Amino acid sequence: MAVDLGYAISLEPEKAIAYFESKGYKIGFRWQDVAAEAHAKAFTVAGVMKVDVLQDIRQALATSLKKGTTFDEFKRQLSPVLEKKGWLGQGMIVDQDTGEIEGKRLTPRRLQTIFQTNMQSAYMAGRYATQLEQVDTHPYWEYVAVLDSRTRPAHRALAGAIYRYDDPFWQTFYPPNGYRCRCRVRTRTRAYVEQNGIPVRNSDGDLVEVEIVDRSGTKQPALAYKDPATGQKLLPDPGFSSNPGAQWMKPFTPPPSDSLPRTFPAGVELPTLPTPTPVPASTLLPAGLAPEQYALAFLREFGLKAGQSKVFEDVTRSAVTISEDLFRAGDGSWKADKDGRGAYMSLLARAIQEPDEIWLRWEESRAQPGTWLLKRRYIKSWLIDGQDGAQYGLSVFELGQDNWTGSTAMMANIERGEEARRRYIEKQRDGFLAYRK
Repeated sequence: MAVDLGYAISLEPEKAIAYFESKGYKIGFRWQDVAAEAHAKAFTVAGVMKVDVLQDIRQALATSLKKGTTFDEFKRQLSPVLEKKGWLGQGMIVDQDTGEIEGKRLTPRRLQTIFQTNMQSAYMAGRYATQLEQVDTHPYWEYVAVLDSRTRPAHRALAGAIYRYDDPFWQTFYPPNGYRCRCRVRTRTRAYVEQNGIPVRNSDGDLVEVEIVDRSGTKQPALAYKDPATGQKLLPDPGFSSNPGAQWMKPFTPPPSDSLPRTFPAGVELPTLPTPTPVPASTLLPAGLAPEQYALAFLREFGLKAGQSKVFEDVTRSAVTISEDLFRAGDGSWKADKDGRGAYMSLLARAIQEPDEIWLRWEESRAQPGTWLLKRRYIKSWLIDGQDGAQYGLSVFELGQDNWTGSTAMMANIERGEEARRRYIEKQRDGFLAYRK
């Protein structure tokens, strides 16, 4: 029997609601642009890049999930809000001041896809959690597909396949496996499997790593199912190659240090950083200056003087408040030269303005243990020309809700070598890659 989405959302599964409300935001222009792992954590609406509009959609979905409303009620609640903001209908939305494309207007059909995809993912996450609680009596899981003219070949090939609950197969193929996917998972007892002589599969040899190419031409690793009967390699739809329930159950609350969905699967080598930006040694500030002099050097990079402030919009259009308060301790004293970073203040400022990469990651609050804060890490590499030859430097500026940290590490090629440099850089690049130059 297929999943009855209308019935599913008429329930109030606490775990599905917890999953849905645990979502943050992931802004993407196409669903294919969103890393599969991000679907479990990031609330995503392809084509919408305005946070306030995402908030409107998210709120309407949350209300629908809690109250068990239908799509028609969801559309009736949301349509006037979107229409007032100019987001309902055909065509693109363009910022009149900057000329930037902010996204694609939402049609009724797209609203229905958004509704069904998010609701079903939330419901399936709750189902996954419930089924995990039953593995002592029901350790085997069966993939159930609706076999009719609309069934995708990949889903048809999986119909009836039984794997143990802890088989790696379910990390990739636990439904939903695409838009409007009607597949589900049925739990089975050991007695049922043995009495009916049903073979239990093992994903060894069935799951193979393949390389896929997205619309932009970027190659990404992915796991495919190799049909034992035909040898054909089948994949979930782009963006659905992960188990939303398993991602949520890692857990996200409280989140461990790696709880933000990773952009690159574990074991996959990260792409090299962009070519270092050359700067003269004179960019570095002299040692021994007063702390406020280092702070002012940072502010000057943003066109500010002492006592002035501004809200800087970074390359991802996220707001960063720049003021001398960044360098003031609670007692009002200056802290701009902490850990010897004073000499590199100009480079730190430029790392925010023109980063090579921006990573998002979770970190536990020191002031409030048990509270987790989302950090933004700006990374910028330099080639600093000096009397002793060019020297490689890496600036890292990390900004959170309650504090910031910054450092610039200098690594001479002769002394440390390429491998030592690579290891240091890799330690700084973890979590979710929000931007790459």
